[in-house]
Amino acid sequence: MKVALVEDHALIRTGLRLLLESANHSVEAEFDRAEDALAWFSKPERNADLLILDLNLADMSGLEALPKLRDRTKVLVLSMHEEAEYIAEAFARGASGYLPKRAVDRDLLDAVAAIARGERYLHPLLAPRLAEHMGLPNPEALSERERTVVGLLAQGYNLSQAAEKLGISVKTAATYKARALDKLGLQSQPELVQWAREHGLV
Repeated sequence: MKVALVEDHALIRTGLRLLLESANHSVEAEFDRAEDALAWFSKPERNADLLILDLNLADMSGLEALPKLRDRTKVLVLSMHEEAEYIAEAFARGASGYLPKRAVDRDLLDAVAAIARGERYLHPLLAPRLAEHMGLPNPEALSERERTVVGLLAQGYNLSQAAEKLGISVKTAATYKARALDKLGLQSQPELVQWAREHGLV
């Protein structure tokens, strides 16, 4: 995947580039200012599949830049801000994902992979905050067993396979699935799978 970086700390940019390149992604450009990224993307010959964007930049806020960038590439926000207001605003302005800066290396690669598949990504640590802020079902409302069954279904297991993996009966697995649907206010397994992917259960 072709990636561009907008981050005003050179040390962080270097770490991101090394991590991405270690996973066979190509870093096409690096910027410390949003305006420079906007100028780069405005040229037809310049492109990237994904832009990793910090919110705290010297020339303009990443939130201000987001609407100008989202039509040119997908945007993964990487920020120290973990407040629900920032997360909700970023998604409202067109972000494809949101990752806290305290996340580990694997989280960044998971976020990039999810966005490459056409999914939206929200780090599991942030999902409960956003859910509470927006009045949405909270992933923490599910029991550990319900979360496990939902996660397996989202990975492509059917109920029989999930039951076998967990050492429980198909009927019991179906009960966990039904409880999860009820708690989350969802109607079908495809909706449940999509919810699981958006809330980091996969």
